[in-house]
Amino acid sequence: MAEYGFFVPAAGRSYIAGLMAGETLEISRIMVGSGKPATLEDMASLTDLVAPVAQGTSTEPLRKGDSVEMVVEYRSDLNGGLSTGFWLNEFGVFAMDGDDEVMIYYGCLGDFPQWVSAYNQGAIDIRRYPVVLQVAEAVNVVIAYPALAFMTAEDVEEFCMTVILPQFLAQAQELIDAHDADADAHPAIHTEMDGLDSRLTLLELMYSTDVSGNPFTITFQNLDGVTVEGVHNVAQARIEF
Repeated sequence: MAEYGFFVPAAGRSYIAGLMAGETLEISRIMVGSGKPATLEDMASLTDLVAPVAQGTSTEPLRKGDSVEMVVEYRSDLNGGLSTGFWLNEFGVFAMDGDDEVMIYYGCLGDFPQWVSAYNQGAIDIRRYPVVLQVAEAVNVVIAYPALAFMTAEDVEEFCMTVILPQFLAQAQELIDAHDADADAHPAIHTEMDGLDSRLTLLELMYSTDVSGNPFTITFQNLDGVTVEGVHNVAQARIEF
């Protein structure tokens, strides 16, 4: 059975222990892979992933006393998008030691890998793993890559107000303009208004003309049993010549 766990490999432990006060721990990259070490001893001696697949990202490191916390993330839309899915079973955090790069943290899911689907039509598959590193309080920790995949609540609010809202308002205005220019919009309302117009016209005829005797009105809702000349205006229930 393959080992499951999260470790600081021997090389990473030696490197972190050697950092002096005022020095900077520069995290250079995050990698994810599909491999797994056979034993715990193999895991402790690793200097790279067993089967590297792709680069990941992370949150900005957050200092809490003598520990540094961050969240490692792999997204299927990184680096142009994942073309083929894979079983994510390991990840590593790498840092610069002068001109050399050292894996300072290694995680393995053992016999419980997670399938990451290929990036497809905007559907993003995301996997996240918390990381805690023990370092001296005087050591500054930075990352060499932009942590662009993560957004705080304030970032999301600003993005929605400055990017999403203007786009939404512009699209809404386009729909309103198209609606206002459409002569066939709201046909039921037009039909109702046409009916009111017909009734008002009849009232005008009845009360604005000198009719005596036995006045009557005729409407043409339909032409059943009637033969007339002209055009039957169904909406206004009248015959037009």
